[in-house]
Amino acid sequence: MVPVAQRSVRLVSKNGVASAQVLLPGEVPLAIEIGQRQVAVLMRTPGDEKALALGYCLSEGLIASLEDVRVLHHCGSGDDEELLPGEPGPYGAGNRVRLQLTPEAEARLAPAAAARWVFSGCGGVDAAALGEELRLASDGVHVAPETLFALVPAMARVQRAYREAGGIHAAGVFDAAGRPLAICEDVGRHNAADKAIGAALLAGQLPAAAILAATGRASSDIVAKAARAGIPIAASFSSSTSLGIELAEAAGITLAGYLRRNRFTLYTHPQRIAGA
Repeated sequence: MVPVAQRSVRLVSKNGVASAQVLLPGEVPLAIEIGQRQVAVLMRTPGDEKALALGYCLSEGLIASLEDVRVLHHCGSGDDEELLPGEPGPYGAGNRVRLQLTPEAEARLAPAAAARWVFSGCGGVDAAALGEELRLASDGVHVAPETLFALVPAMARVQRAYREAGGIHAAGVFDAAGRPLAICEDVGRHNAADKAIGAALLAGQLPAAAILAATGRASSDIVAKAARAGIPIAASFSSSTSLGIELAEAAGITLAGYLRRNRFTLYTHPQRIAGA
């Protein structure tokens, strides 16, 4: 069963605003270690930690087969705790998996291989601290719900690659009136958001009163991108995650999910949305 978090939200539609309780997919870090070396920190939904770590190491070429692994240990699982001595580290109990490899497999690892953050990813785990670092100043931005509704057809009109091939994400930067400043497509939702932000920046059209809209879910990475770009409103065509909402709350970002032509779910900072 996938862990979820509960959140009070506002449901905004053409018929008005209603309060509701919704369930959100969890998003927390998992550090993967090979021996004493941390090779990755994955932002993930808790569950199947050993399988996730093993699959990551195989698909990234860190191991060639299960025969390369002598020990696979999930910190906090209660088994063989002596394999992970000391404190659980910054990620907390249950958020580390350590592999011990055969000498032959260990020798094949690049000695200088650096740890990777694989996001989702806000670049840190402490959403409150990161949110404070990225927190936007009070901006006085106010938009009507209809402005967000209109982003859906505005993006659909330019999603040529999606119409032709499918499997393509899109992201757009809009001004407070909903006028498109840059809309870009990419197979990766992170890339689409980066392209749109970068295109608006290159064109000298990245105002303080901007909106970032994206077709994928609004997890912590998308929220962090909006905050770093100084964009106060982020809207997703899908859900957010628990950490994405926590970061948006701390960073002062108005975050909306499940954006449609006539409704959306408002997670944080409703003061920027008229009537909410």
